[in-house]
Amino acid sequence: MVKRKLVIYVFSIFLLLPNLSFANPNIDQWLESEKSYKDLINEGFEVKSYAISDIEVGDGLTIILFVTVLQKDQKLYECQEYQTINENVETLDMNLICKQLVQPYERGIGT
Repeated sequence: MVKRKLVIYVFSIFLLLPNLSFANPNIDQWLESEKSYKDLINEGFEVKSYAISDIEVGDGLTIILFVTVLQKDQKLYECQEYQTINENVETLDMNLICKQLVQPYERGIGT
């Protein structure tokens, strides 16, 4: 009787464990914003951190990633700027996105 209950208990754990151990890929804590660096600086945010990385993708092209963290009181933004440059250091493409740190939320369509 005890052996049967133990088997049921262990089997139940193995059935439930995978559901509890996998992270939800739709949970995010960075909410996209329409704000730019200038908007944030004008609102009193200060640069707290800055990093640059580059990736050579071939054919003389390089992608440069700039990441800036800005803070004002308890509000935090992370801005990511991507630039694609050629071997003559001419910018071919540039994208900027700033995201605000928020309570974790479930991403859905249009978020």
